[in-house]
Parts: sequence; structure tokens; C-alpha cells
Amino acid sequence: MLNMYLLAFKIFFASSIFLLTLIMGLIPLKIAKHNTRFFGLCDSFASGVFLSTALLHMLPESAEKFNAIYSGHYPLAYLICIITYIAFLAMERGASIYKNIYLANSKIIVPGFLITLLAIHSLVEGAAIGVNTNIIEALAIFLAVFAHKSSESFALTVNMHRFDISTKIIKRTIALFSLMTPLGIFIASYVVHASQTNSGGLLTANLNAIAAGTFLYLGVEHLVEGKTSFAKVQETTALITGVALMAVVAIWV
Repeated sequence: MLNMYLLAFKIFFASSIFLLTLIMGLIPLKIAKHNTRFFGLCDSFASGVFLSTALLHMLPESAEKFNAIYSGHYPLAYLICIITYIAFLAMERGASIYKNIYLANSKIIVPGFLITLLAIHSLVEGAAIGVNTNIIEALAIFLAVFAHKSSESFALTVNMHRFDISTKIIKRTIALFSLMTPLGIFIASYVVHASQTNSGGLLTANLNAIAAGTFLYLGVEHLVEGKTSFAKVQETTALITGVALMAVVAIWV
């Protein structure tokens, strides 16, 4: 009987996360039709979310996993994060030299890499819920994932829009992204089995460090390129709100 209740809870968790991720990913597109200036505020908010997520969530998590595996104090996670950031910066600068290549490919490379990392991260999040045999513990993990999933999906849509990706592709991407965590829940036994080994933990640590570098690049990019982006109080407030949101989530996650 307990297993039936647990299965029912997990189906509810998967459905809730799917709907939240999908709705929050589509909201920016709906509002933008009526208010073009809205995306300026969204961009500022997304920068705050990416910066805060990189430095408060993904990077510490990666460092913790590396320390557990190697029992050392070398800041490997931070090194990988810096290398990732520099790699994206070099790619951007190199692409700007060859404008034709930049226009053709940069709109795909950066968002595509970001989506891939987020998809893997979402699968792992789902796996953490799926393998749990204790309803209370599964509920606690679900609430943690649910708390940041909306801002993650919201920021992803804003970022794709920044790279002038078509609305149709954004909608399809968000729909696919919304399935990642529920999919992780239902294939959790396989994912968790891999994560219990040192190689699995090492893979997760590397992915989190790379994701942190990617988020850092995306967050800083808007601040550097838009010299007048934060001349207005509303945009500065949006940036601070994005940082504060993920800082509050870090209390529980």
C-alpha cells in the first residue's frame, strides 16, 4: 500500500514540475507581445538568476562533490568554472572577428550548450526524487526542486530570446525541457545507480562546475554589453530581485 502511495506522489510531483516549468517558460513570450520593454526587465532579472545560481548553488555543490571524491582542498571546481567562462568569452570574441560565422552560429552554440547542461541537471534532480523510498524525504526534495524550477525555466526563455531564436523553437525547447525532470523521476533507478559510483559523482561534479561557468558567462554578458542597461531603477531592481530570489532558495537547497 505504501508503494502505491509513493508512486501516486511521484506522479503528482512529475506532473507538477512539468506544468510549472512549461508555464513559467511560456510566460515571457506571452507578455512580450503586449509589452516589448518587458524583456529588458526580464533580461536583468535573468542575469541576477544566472549569477546567483552559478555562485550560490552549482559551484558550491560541485566543490563539495570534488572534495568528497578526492578528499583534498584544491579548488578544482572553481578552476573548471573559470576555464568554462574564458572559453565562452574567447568564443564570443573570436566569433565577433568573423561576423558571418557569428551571425550564423553563435545563436545556436551558447543557448544549445546551456540547454544541454540544464537538461542533464534536471534529469539528476528528477532522479533524486524518483529513487527515494521515503515519502517525506521525497516531498522535501520535490519542494526544493519546485522552488527554483520556475525561475530556471523563466530565465532560459529570456536567454534564448536574447539570441533572437524564433518563438516556435523556444516553445518546442521549453516543452522538451519541461519533460527532463519528470523523465529523471521515472528513470531514477538507472541514474542513481550511476551516481553512487565515484565516476558518476565525478561526472556530476564536472557538469555542475561547467554549468556554473556557463551561468557566470551568461549573467555577466548582459552587464558588460549593455553599458546603459542599469541606468534605470527598474532594471537594477530586477537584477537584485533575481539575485535575491536564488539567495533565498539557497537557504533550503
